[in-house]
Formats: sequence, structure tokens, C-alpha cells
Amino acid sequence: MDEARKISALNRNVKMSPLFIALAWDVFFVWTISTMFFHDIKELSYSDIIMLDSILMFIGCIICIPLTKLFTKVRPVLATQIGLVGYMVYLLICIFGPKGNFLVFACAQFFLSFGYIVCGIKSNTALTNSLHLLKRDGDYQRVYGNGLSMVYVLEAVGAVLITYVYSWNPFACYWASFGVVVFAEIWSLFITDPDKFQKSNIKVEATAKSEENKKKKKGKNTIFKILGSTFFVFLIAFMFIMRGTLSIVSSGFKTYLQQMMDGGHFPMWLFGYVYAAYKLCSALASRYQFKLDLKYGVRSIILFTTLTVVSFVICGVAYLINPTSIVTLIIIIVFSFIEGMIFAPCRIFVNNYMQVCIEPKDIETAYSIRTTVEYLGYALISMLYANLLSGYGDNYGKTSLVYMAILVVPIAIATALFIRALCKQYAQKYTIIKDKYSKD
Repeated sequence: MDEARKISALNRNVKMSPLFIALAWDVFFVWTISTMFFHDIKELSYSDIIMLDSILMFIGCIICIPLTKLFTKVRPVLATQIGLVGYMVYLLICIFGPKGNFLVFACAQFFLSFGYIVCGIKSNTALTNSLHLLKRDGDYQRVYGNGLSMVYVLEAVGAVLITYVYSWNPFACYWASFGVVVFAEIWSLFITDPDKFQKSNIKVEATAKSEENKKKKKGKNTIFKILGSTFFVFLIAFMFIMRGTLSIVSSGFKTYLQQMMDGGHFPMWLFGYVYAAYKLCSALASRYQFKLDLKYGVRSIILFTTLTVVSFVICGVAYLINPTSIVTLIIIIVFSFIEGMIFAPCRIFVNNYMQVCIEPKDIETAYSIRTTVEYLGYALISMLYANLLSGYGDNYGKTSLVYMAILVVPIAIATALFIRALCKQYAQKYTIIKDKYSKD
């Protein structure tokens, strides 16, 4: 009977995990209008707004590994609940922070980064452990992809609604997001911590104690052991470049649309629908990315990187020719959608490769290392973009072209190294996921 209850609870976890991951992923209802809010209401410059993203990631680089170690013994669901509090504090600072005070909003990034790291790692751990106990590890990519898809669906719905709400009261958008975080806390109460079942099993507990004794002797070498894997080093090098390169797509896209609105070339009511469509494209890409992996395997990575370079170049050239024409607007929207569709599958592919290449007991440490490297890439490369944007007087076209000219060689090298390591790791196998998945 206990075993039946355990399996029932774990299956319920898997069913609830996509929404749990989605709710814990981000602070919804604010990113659609964040550029407008900070520029129009809080009186910050466009370069300052992008610089806030860089600060957020620099903070993440500093606190990621220490936070992972601090929360090692905290159960995944409880840790996620604590991380959600960080989101709440961030939103309150955005609401009550003084106008024009960049330092206050920079400090707020600490709480947002805290929430991102704890919620991102621990909500993922809750899913991973639940699937592992059910012996359904092969379903990770599909279930996690569904969760990421929900993130973009929620953002898409919010993009349409919040645009109208913003016209009525800009602060209401942040209060709505605060309400979603509270709902996430309530939803988490219905998730059973999988660690409870591990500790209730005597054999597993004995194994855990044995592993703990080994960690006391070799724990200090865990990070070095993980970094000793050539495959893992190339994997995080690839994500350093790709996460950093794609990190500014959303903020750059919103900045362009904001400029079009300021010049009277683009109505505000349409902004929400366009941004919603952008997020729905990302949602579809997240939900069906495993089909692309099954068909093309590692070759999908080549497709992602090629489209990234081509998209930035075409958007930059179109902007330089005529920044306010309807043709340029359509081109930038279409290729921004393509870039948005690349980002989510790229993350999921890398997550999946990491899941099967790292020992289960080391996965959380490996994830924190990868997150730290990603944040560093995000911080440095988005800072580069912010400085270019400021230096070129908010010229989207020149910024995109110079940005891609600087990054195209690192992108090519990182992609080549990652693919080489991946092919060597799996010999002639192009994919590592199952043709069939079990149903929830």
C-alpha cells in the first residue's frame, strides 16, 4: 500500500511538474512592458535597462554555486518556495523604487537572481528525482519541454492582457505578477517532495549514507571531477556563447518596437499581440523540440547557430536601409520570432545531453556550474550589446551588425567543439532520446 501511494504521488508530481516549472521559472506579466515601464515610469535610459540584465547575470555568476551548496540539503519543493519569496521582493522594489535611481533597481536584481537560481535548479531537481524514482528518466526531455512551453504560453497570454492593463495603470502589471507568484506558492503545496520517498527506503538511505561518506573524502573534488569531462567543458562553452548571444533577442526586439511606438509608427495595442505571437512561437518550439532531435539529432545545433547569425545580419541590414518602413518591421518581427524559437530548444537539448552524461549524484552541481557559465555569458555579451547600443545612439541596425561581426567566430568555434565532443561521446548515434515516451 505504501508503495502504491508512493507511485501515485510521484506520478502526480510528474503531471503537475510542467506547470510547477512554468510558474517557478519567471516573474510573469512584467517582461512584456518592462522596457516601457523602466523607461517611461522609472525614467531609465535604454542602455541602463539592458545593463540591468547584465547586472542580474553577474550577480547570478557570483551566487549560483554558493547557493547550490547552501540549499543542497534543502528539499527541492521547499527550496523552490523560498526562491519564490525572492521574486516577491524584486517585484515590490520595482513598484515602490524611486524614479531615476538606477542603483536601487540594480540592487533589486539580487533578489530576482536569487529566485531564478533557486527556483530554476530546485524545480528541475524535483522533476528529475521524481522521474528517476519512477524509472522514467527517458521522459525528462518531453516533460521539461512541456513546462518550458507553458512558460511561453503564459507570457503570450499575459502580453496581450498586460498591454491593455499598462494603459490603465502601469503598476497593476507588477501587482498581477505578484499574484502569480503567490499562486505558485499555493501550487507548490500540492507537489510531494521526492526526497521523502528516498529517505523512507532503507536501502536507498543506506546507499545515501555510503555516498555521503564518500563525499566527505572526495567532496572537494566533485567540481574538478565534473570539469575534467571534455564533453562537459565543451557543452558549457557552447552555452556560454549561445545563451549570451541569444539573451538580447527579447530585449533588443522590445527596444526596437518601443522606438517604433515613440515615433508613431507602431500602435501600442498591437505591441501586446506581436509579443504574444513571439512567445507562442517559443512555446511551440519548446513543446515539439524532441521531434527535431529525433529527426536531426546533433545536426539541429548547426541549424540553430546558422539561423542565429543569419537573423541578426538580415535584421541589421533591413534596419539600416529603412528603419521605419513596414517591410523592415515585418522582417525584424519574422526573424526575431525565428531567434525566439531557437533559444528554448537549444537549452532543452543541452539539458538533455547533460542529464545522460553526468552521474545522478553530481547533476545538481553540474547544473549550477552550467548556470554560472551561462549567466556569465549572458552578462558579458549583453553588456557588450548595451554599450554598442549606447555608442551607436540606440541604432538597432548598426548594433546588430557589429554585435554579430564580433561574435560570429566564437559561435562557430563553440559549435564545432561541442559537436565534435558530442559525436565522440555517442560514436555514430545522432540522438539520445527515445522514439516512444510513456504517458503521464
